[in-house]
Amino acid sequence: IEQKENKEAYLEDLVKKEKLCISVYDKNNNLIKSYNADNKFRNRINISRMINHNGESYLINISKRIRGLNFNNALNFLAFEIFNVLFLAILGIFISNIKLLEPITSLSRDFNNYKLGIIPKKKAIHGEIDSLQNDFVDLVNDLEMEHQNQNRIIASISHDIKTPLTSILGYSERIITSETLTEETKKKYAKTIYNKALTLKEIVEEFDDYLSCNIKDEKKTEKISIKYIVEYLKQYYKEDLSEKGIEFKVKCNCPSSIIEVDLAKFKRIFSNVITNSIRHFDKEKKLLNIYINQQKDGTIVFEIADNGCGCNEDLNKIFDPLYTTDKSRKISGLGLSICKEIIESHDGTIKAVNNKMDGFSIIFTIKEYRED
Repeated sequence: IEQKENKEAYLEDLVKKEKLCISVYDKNNNLIKSYNADNKFRNRINISRMINHNGESYLINISKRIRGLNFNNALNFLAFEIFNVLFLAILGIFISNIKLLEPITSLSRDFNNYKLGIIPKKKAIHGEIDSLQNDFVDLVNDLEMEHQNQNRIIASISHDIKTPLTSILGYSERIITSETLTEETKKKYAKTIYNKALTLKEIVEEFDDYLSCNIKDEKKTEKISIKYIVEYLKQYYKEDLSEKGIEFKVKCNCPSSIIEVDLAKFKRIFSNVITNSIRHFDKEKKLLNIYINQQKDGTIVFEIADNGCGCNEDLNKIFDPLYTTDKSRKISGLGLSICKEIIESHDGTIKAVNNKMDGFSIIFTIKEYRED
């Protein structure tokens, strides 16, 4: 405007072209001139600016109408924005639920697949559900390992039974069908049958013991003094071992201590370990000692030590259900595994070591019973 020579004509022309409403005020805010003042725009935008003309200052106010903006349009625009916000919120919740439910769905899928015999696999942990899923995989792996172990035990015992059973059937058939056997031969065959039957009995009893120890039934515990255990061992084993040429001793430094155990199962520990020692003596002088000592924390330590052949193999495998150091032995070797089950059911520990007598020791612990 300041650059135009005929400012008034320029303003009139600008008002017509741009459809503006222009008002000019002096420095005292008095209206000097207005253009298109009769048109009052409801929806408009105002711009004001000071200009200089012939040394005087003037305020020019320009109003321009904003077309297309009304109350209905504003409501429509607001409704559209609200719809967008709600849509984005619902979409966000949907996506979040998918991400949240995906590990749960995956876990459920693993459950169903396992029913069909498909073993699940571990996944990278990104949350609690993934951790739970990996715990389930660990549980499945443990169950599968236990199942395979049971199958191996059953297969091994089945094989062990077949060997003496075949001999029993063979000798029995000869006694029944042969008419030329002497009485002496018949007695010899009968003795062989009897010995094979004893082997079968040993296998069945050992397997029965193993099963009973793996059944998680309630223990029938009672409070027993160590003195009673010492007397029992001496009375029950000393004479029998002496007849087998085995020197047997029981040494104890805590006869007044008390333990709380399932006595029948606890006695089975000594039976199984002593039987195992008898099978593995390889020296002319046979020694079998039982040491019972109490530690400062109240733990009772039992050691059954022999001077047999010891163990040159992995001692950690001694307590495996199918392990035996006797390669010629025809039964599965569940005795020490049974001992481990019994001790652990009493919250004790058990281990195998080669001892100073060049033999083998089984060491197990039981907590002393104390009144609270």
